[in-house]
Amino acid sequence: MKSGIEVDISKCIHCASCVKDCMVKALKFNQDTGFPEMVADGVKLCINCQHCLAVCPAGALSVNGVSAGNCHPVGALPDKEAFLNLIRQRRSVRRFKKEPLNRETLDILKNVLHWTPTGCNDHRLQFFIAGKEEIAEFRKVSDRWLRFLIKSGLMSLLVPRYRRYFDYILSGADIIYREAPHLIVVMAPAKSPCCKTDQVIALTQFDLMAQTLGASTCWCGFAEYAFRLIPQLRKMISCPRGYRIGGVMLFGKPAVKYFRATQPPEFIVRENIVGK
Repeated sequence: MKSGIEVDISKCIHCASCVKDCMVKALKFNQDTGFPEMVADGVKLCINCQHCLAVCPAGALSVNGVSAGNCHPVGALPDKEAFLNLIRQRRSVRRFKKEPLNRETLDILKNVLHWTPTGCNDHRLQFFIAGKEEIAEFRKVSDRWLRFLIKSGLMSLLVPRYRRYFDYILSGADIIYREAPHLIVVMAPAKSPCCKTDQVIALTQFDLMAQTLGASTCWCGFAEYAFRLIPQLRKMISCPRGYRIGGVMLFGKPAVKYFRATQPPEFIVRENIVGK
């Protein structure tokens, strides 16, 4: 793969938009040649955000081998009401149909992960998407640990507020994975600039995309704790050493239909805008 930022001088219109938009100052405008170019240590400074590529009206730049021809053109965005409907009508679903999502839907969901905004453009996130067979194996491991913790009394000491679930777990109910046909686990280096935030953003975008495809989701805190605390589960998803699991989401076709959005209590939102 080519390294660095290249300028096609036959296309450049000398607007310097790329230089102005470079956050890390990896580009400068050469007054002698009339073209932008990388500074001396530009390759080290560049975080591969591709803002210079995106902002160039002439498509004259390429970044690490990626040119304007490799990029999607700017398209129409959903209007205000469409986006509000998506936000208001999105529910956490814990009742799923047994059949898995089709390959086309799964591929769309996988693809959207690559556009996750990350702190310092750190692209070391990793994901593991599982089907019902893999989830069944996860459940076997999780259930063994849960039964041990409950019967030993450790669970009551660690999370007393979850006692109401103990009988359900011991009776064989799937409290963690909810018989979902799919789940996704997100992992990031523990020392990455925005480890937890990056993972939450990734799952949020995945979540919203799923709604547009007729799928439903559930942010599963129980599963997140299970994958964090049980070494065998981390091994089963090949979680790299030094990585932290920051979220698990169940997803699939919903076995429930909601007929209206909810009306939640309002959060406290403080505002101090001078001159309003």
